[in-house]
Amino acid sequence: MTNPKLILATAAILVTTSVSSLFPQSPVSAATSTTSNTALTQGMTSSSVSELQRNLKSLSFFTYPTVTGYFGTITTQAVKDYQKAYLLPSTGIVDAATRLSIAHAVTKRTMLVDAMNFVRVPYLWGGVTPQGFDCSGFVYYMFNKHGIPAVRTTSKGLFDSGISVSLPNLQPGDLVFFAIAAPGVVDHVGFYIGNGQFLSATRSAGIYPQSMMNSYWGPKYVGSKRVY
Repeated sequence: MTNPKLILATAAILVTTSVSSLFPQSPVSAATSTTSNTALTQGMTSSSVSELQRNLKSLSFFTYPTVTGYFGTITTQAVKDYQKAYLLPSTGIVDAATRLSIAHAVTKRTMLVDAMNFVRVPYLWGGVTPQGFDCSGFVYYMFNKHGIPAVRTTSKGLFDSGISVSLPNLQPGDLVFFAIAAPGVVDHVGFYIGNGQFLSATRSAGIYPQSMMNSYWGPKYVGSKRVY
């Protein structure tokens, strides 16, 4: 199974396409994620397994047509695929680290669905509200709106946090960074949204999705971080 991607088309199509078509699976609220410390393993049947399957389905890892509540071989493979994609030990066992990672991934997916509602909000230097955003202000606003701990900082400040993620391992909700004014000096940040696309506050178009590796952004890319 390939890594899940939030299937997005070109930037122009993104602006006119409904959110429901971009994100066909409804994310499960991370607030409902099980708080039990009991690991979930193959052979178990429980409501916690059902919740796991719903979350993995919303993230495009669990592909069985229905949620069964039974932790069989299909669920085990879905967990392994998730763990591999998110750089966790691929055991097929849902331990505390995997459970927390899935909860974070679901929160970020919900956040990205919401973020698309702000497309075309204008750029405003220092802006942190829907009246106008700058790039780091947009990250700050979306993180806080969805309960992700954050402080108001610069794109460079965000670049100095979290863990580094290589291009092949990028997942939706990771932060991607660029150097616009001077080579190697981070001064722009956006949300990776899948399929080589990112969403950020630009001076020319406001909040807008674009290709990371087009002729403009590709040479300016400096790295990615997972901060949640």
